[in-house]
Amino acid sequence: MGNQDTTIAGGLRAFTLYNRAKKDFMYKCDPVGARVVLEFLPLLLHINHPSLPGHISGDDCPCGVKLMDWPAKTLKEVGSFFSSRMKIGNVHDYLPREHEIEGLFTIGSVGSLAQTRDSDYDIWVVVDSRKVSPVRLKVLDRKLKLLKRWISGKFVLAIHFFLMDLQDIRTNTFGDVSHEGSGSALKSILKEEFYRTMTLIEGRVPLWWVVPPGTGAEGYEELRRALQARSNGGSEEFIDMGDIEAIPEQELLGAALWQMHKALDDPLKSVLKMALVASYLDTPDQGRLLCNMLKRNVLDASRGGIVDPYYHILRRVEDFYGSRGDDRTVDLLRKCFYLKVNPSIRGSDLVRIERNDKATIMVDIVKSWGWSLKAVSELNGFSEWGVDLYRKFGDDIHSFLKLTTIQLIRRAKAYMIHSALDEDVEVEILRRRIEAFYVSKDGKVESEKRVKKREPAYRDLYFAYRRENWSIYEQMPELKTDRPIMESARVARILAWLVYNKRFDASTAFHMIPNTSRVVLSDIQALLWKLGKLIPDAGSIGLDRLSLMEDKYARFVVVIGNMECPDNQHVIQEVDVIFLNTWNELFCVSMRPEQLGAWMARMKRHSTRVTTWLPKEGNTRGLNQALVSLTS
Repeated sequence: MGNQDTTIAGGLRAFTLYNRAKKDFMYKCDPVGARVVLEFLPLLLHINHPSLPGHISGDDCPCGVKLMDWPAKTLKEVGSFFSSRMKIGNVHDYLPREHEIEGLFTIGSVGSLAQTRDSDYDIWVVVDSRKVSPVRLKVLDRKLKLLKRWISGKFVLAIHFFLMDLQDIRTNTFGDVSHEGSGSALKSILKEEFYRTMTLIEGRVPLWWVVPPGTGAEGYEELRRALQARSNGGSEEFIDMGDIEAIPEQELLGAALWQMHKALDDPLKSVLKMALVASYLDTPDQGRLLCNMLKRNVLDASRGGIVDPYYHILRRVEDFYGSRGDDRTVDLLRKCFYLKVNPSIRGSDLVRIERNDKATIMVDIVKSWGWSLKAVSELNGFSEWGVDLYRKFGDDIHSFLKLTTIQLIRRAKAYMIHSALDEDVEVEILRRRIEAFYVSKDGKVESEKRVKKREPAYRDLYFAYRRENWSIYEQMPELKTDRPIMESARVARILAWLVYNKRFDASTAFHMIPNTSRVVLSDIQALLWKLGKLIPDAGSIGLDRLSLMEDKYARFVVVIGNMECPDNQHVIQEVDVIFLNTWNELFCVSMRPEQLGAWMARMKRHSTRVTTWLPKEGNTRGLNQALVSLTS
């Protein structure tokens, strides 16, 4: 046991220092949130006191966090925050007889460079279901819901509790752990993320963290048995949450599916994670798992360098794409990393003495990239970017995501040929989602490739009609070479694009540049607001899993008559059709009136909603009836 004792002691010492540094970093990033999570929360779960938030009356609530021993001073300081009537003796009366909570852990960005004041606190509350009955686990779950409500209300803190069974963690049986759900990705890959990003709030140290990388499954099991055999109870210091081996290929493909889903809401984060999945598929062996690389740096302090979970992602994908000579992707990944970290480096950060501050750490990183102050300043102004900058950056990000995902789809299909597992459904859903979001089709209205879920609308929009073609500009075009925001043969298509991509709002001013068309600005505005009530955000494309499994058909149809000949009051001369299918793809097509009936018969279902619209000047009762009859 001598060598094993030395190994365990050294690993514990290194982990303790690393874990303490992560806690310190949490305090620097978010003092209030860190105090709630690191100081208040352990006490609130350790005892079930009637003067404390989350109290469960009349029920036998599991409590008591392993290895937690609150000194009188801490009890007095924390207890006084909640109740002036709380006395030390009274608190001691409620101290648990049994410590049934194995540990409290954070998972995710908190405690890393990626933490910001907007970061969620995702907390794993780990119990052993073999020692706590299902009925009492439900009581504990109720207590966690009460605590979430209290913390969210009092501190305006986004906190999520996940009641985790130790046996499930060991076997990678996570189910629907995420508050958002993540389908097939929640297996080995979630355990890898947990070990890589976790901070131990209170409780037992994961055994994995003190076992040297490269030990292998047999070595891990040998250490586990040795600790278990100890008679002095020393093994109580550690919790066996299972080893992590190479992530199966089908799980990585499931993770890619999940990242494509997430990319629609948070592409900056998804770019790095998609790149990581791609690198795992290229080198899937255990030694190359990011959690093992991070642990190696923690346990071997002589390695030096920045030891941070989020920075390790960047280093991994930098090396992966850099070795292929893909400098453009490396630059994109660095920009996404900087924006997620959001250090807002200023000139004063260059001379700070304290070296564990986020900004000063990022100064060293940015210097290593060779970035200019101008490049840094431009990214610092990210929240104030104009529409054009967002559009260009969004195109770069989504081009990367599209290319990477297509490559993964091809790999998935090759994998399926040699696999008996039923992975074809997941791959087909991924393929359809890619098709819905990225693939151009006849009549399809292009979706803007967003960087942020909410981007600015245009303050002014100028409609122009030249050479039988419509276009829109952000400002009055002065030269024939001025590039429009968008152009089309039909004005209806431009309006559909503006609504679909949410590029206007109530503050947008609309202008019509004098032209030879018969379209009037008031009709444009009226149709825009009508469409705005029907058409969802383009960010919802392909997010409905059930709809993706079905054949596509028109969910709703807007039939526009005589848009470009508004003064025609006797006959429907032209028709523009805007329709949304079940995958939330938007289309705009033009046709002759006599073609509409056959088109409707092909695209319409019994549940399809049909709406008609006419310009104000030609909106007569007879013409309305004629337009409606064409849709029947």
